[in-house]
Amino acid sequence: MKALLVPPNEVVKIWPEVEPLINKSFTNSTEDIEASDFLIPILQGVAFLWVGSLDEKDIHSVLLMEPKKHPRQTSLYIHAWSTKSGYEYDDWMTFWEEIENFGRINNCDFIEAKVRKGLARKLNWTDKHSLVTKKL
Repeated sequence: MKALLVPPNEVVKIWPEVEPLINKSFTNSTEDIEASDFLIPILQGVAFLWVGSLDEKDIHSVLLMEPKKHPRQTSLYIHAWSTKSGYEYDDWMTFWEEIENFGRINNCDFIEAKVRKGLARKLNWTDKHSLVTKKL
């Protein structure tokens, strides 16, 4: 398994394959966002697209992230993480060291993401709070 940071000039070539995977991760989001909302920021180098591949041909996982400034620290905020199967996240945990190093290189102090409870347990991250919403 291999994780690759997609250079902005290569994004358009793989966008038809990654867009549905990114949208899949927004299925239960209350933010009313779509993959297309991130295309320009990715092309501008503001947001970053990583793909996970078992071979050089098929993309099996996507991560969409960007550094996010807070008053005293910067996070590497994960907007989307999806696999083709909707499962098998354990298989992709092997490249978290690369993601963490990417965060450090970009002067991030921590990684943050909104994830479902089951994935939070798998990640073994600190679950400080749950985000609940009520649509008005």
